[in-house]
Parts: sequence; C-alpha cells; structure tokens
Amino acid sequence: MKFFPRLIVGAFFALAPLSQIVAQNPGKTLAMDFRTTIAVQGAPDTTVMIGHAFGSLDKMRLDVTGSAAKVSPMMSDSVSMIVTDSGKTITYLDAKKSQYLRVRPAEIVSQAQQMGGMKMEFSGTDATVDNLGAGPAILGHPTVHYRVTTGMTMSVSAMGQQQSVKISSITDNYYATDISGVLNPFASMNGSDMANMFGSANAEFAQKLKAVQAKLPKGTPLRASSSATIVSQGQTRVTTSSAEVTALKWVNVDPKAFQVPSTYTQIQLPGMAAPSSGAIPPK
Repeated sequence: MKFFPRLIVGAFFALAPLSQIVAQNPGKTLAMDFRTTIAVQGAPDTTVMIGHAFGSLDKMRLDVTGSAAKVSPMMSDSVSMIVTDSGKTITYLDAKKSQYLRVRPAEIVSQAQQMGGMKMEFSGTDATVDNLGAGPAILGHPTVHYRVTTGMTMSVSAMGQQQSVKISSITDNYYATDISGVLNPFASMNGSDMANMFGSANAEFAQKLKAVQAKLPKGTPLRASSSATIVSQGQTRVTTSSAEVTALKWVNVDPKAFQVPSTYTQIQLPGMAAPSSGAIPPK
C-alpha cells in the first residue's frame, strides 16, 4: 500500500529541517552557517546541504543550497524557508522560479486523514531524554551532550486497506554552554517536527515530547546526529543525518528577509490537490 508513505512519511522528511530561534543580544540576531548530510540505507547517494540560519523570537529564516531538492517540496537545489509559530507554519521560497509554498505540517496529516476516509491510530508512543554530560569543544565552545529517543506505531486504514508503520529515532545534540543566544536549525532531529505533524492526531506523543523539550537546554546546538528507522510492510528504511555549525556571528537583519516578494506566485504542495493540500493563503 503506497498511499501512506507518499502522503505522510514522505511529507515528514520533506519538511526537515525546521528551526527554533530566540535572539538575546539587543539590536543583533544570532546567525550561523551549517552543513547537513542525510543518507538513506540502500540509496546510492548522500544528500549534502549547506545552510545559513538567522531570525528572531517569532520569525526565522533558513537558506539552504546543495541537495535541497531531495528534502524540499519545492524540488529545487536552492531553497529558503521562513519558519513561524514555533515551526507550525513553514513558507518555502524558490528564487529561481519566483514561487512560494506555505504549509502547516499538522494540516497535512489532518487533510490526509480526510482523503479516502483515512483513519490513523497510534500506539507505543515514547519520548525520552538523557543528559550524557560534557561533550567536545566545537568552534572553541564547550558543549553538553543530550540524547533524545522517540518512537511510535501507526495503524493506518484507507480505501479498504490497512497498514502498520513503526517509526523510531535516536538523536544526539551537543549544546554550547557559553552562547547567550538560542538558534537551533537542527530542531527536526530531536522530534519537534514530529510533534508539529502528529501532535493533533496523537496527543499522547505530543505531551511526552513536550516534556522532553522542557528538559533540553535553552541553548544553541553546535552539532547533531540522528538515526531514524521506519518499518512498514516488512521493509525497514534507516535514515541517518548529521549536522554541524561551521560559523557563528551576531548580525543585523533586514525585515524584508522574512517577507514573500510580491512578484512570487503561490503553488500547492506536490501530490495533493487544492484545496486539500496543507497550503494556506498569504497573510
């Protein structure tokens, strides 16, 4: 049964990475350069992305180049993402095509459930966090090492068919202990994007993950690695991701960086017809 991986699991990975940011230097915003690699077991190529992230408490922007087409619904090797509402709303920008796509991950799941009478049930939800002590110095900054473990099983019924999908992940984050600002382009690795996507449908998982997030440092991670496993129809797919900050600085940000240019055209999420696409109109 192919409808579930295409509409849900595929969308889940397409929406990473998400970010969270809090600027704590008056008049300045923390910005960083980072490098992310993603490898899928059995796939011949490794996805490599170079990114730049900056923002404020309520708005954040990532500019990503490289193999972004493999994880972005815009299907472009150069994509910008404006993240608002703590990751609940994402606006993708494609400068080459002058197009943008605005989605809410949770609505993708909700609308997918409405398509063809899809029904989703969850079990075995789990989310834990461990403080593993001091980590290595990165870019000259001391770090502390935290590990987040998540998991759930989804039973999906649609069009007279039924499928069970098991998702689990283990993520290691290394937070700087001497940086006053908070900027996290690796939030998707510790499960925050799963909470945004499945939270409305799986309240138990969202509650457990919220407790995990509360135990994590309110700091900037300089390195993160994750192993995510999906088991479905007797097949197992393992995706490993790693990301590391390569530069940090405080900058002045132009407010226009968080706006969609007036010349851009809005598009719908590929593979899902409007209006049931998860896309929302411009504000």
